[in-house]
Amino acid sequence: MGMIRGFIAASLDGYIADRDGGIGWLTPFDDVDYGYAGFIAEIGTVVMGRTTYDVVAGFETGWPYAGKRGIVVTSRPLAGAPAGVEAWREGVPALVDHLREQADEDDDVWVIGGGGLQSAFIAAGALRRLDLFVIPVLLGGGVLLFPPGETPARGLALEATESFANGMVRLRYALG
Repeated sequence: MGMIRGFIAASLDGYIADRDGGIGWLTPFDDVDYGYAGFIAEIGTVVMGRTTYDVVAGFETGWPYAGKRGIVVTSRPLAGAPAGVEAWREGVPALVDHLREQADEDDDVWVIGGGGLQSAFIAAGALRRLDLFVIPVLLGGGVLLFPPGETPARGLALEATESFANGMVRLRYALG
């Protein structure tokens, strides 16, 4: 298996969604080429929690990860899930083992969405890289990037930075 990665955007004050759970505040930054095409080409499996799945499945453009294996960490059934998407109910440590056994060694795994799931992968010692896009917006509240008390204390190694003309910054961290 390749590496397990995070690739996520947060407001300058640390939120990944607004108070209503929306991500419309990211729309003004859609026209920026921030390397997504190259990133997604390296991904073979997408892993997300149920809340993220419900948001993504509701996109008017349809399922954006066609051709990729999808795993949704949930306790509820996935009625009408797109092809290649399955529910996972056995917890993150067991999922990490499953991913290591099943994934193609050349394809990376992307943990999409909420900080809670990314925190669980960090706690399991599985997340190896985090690309964090800091968006020059203050939301003043909403869904935190990393929920308090869920992420273990640890250091990260900054591998690269990139700034964009619109004020957005990409920070790439390695987690050893």
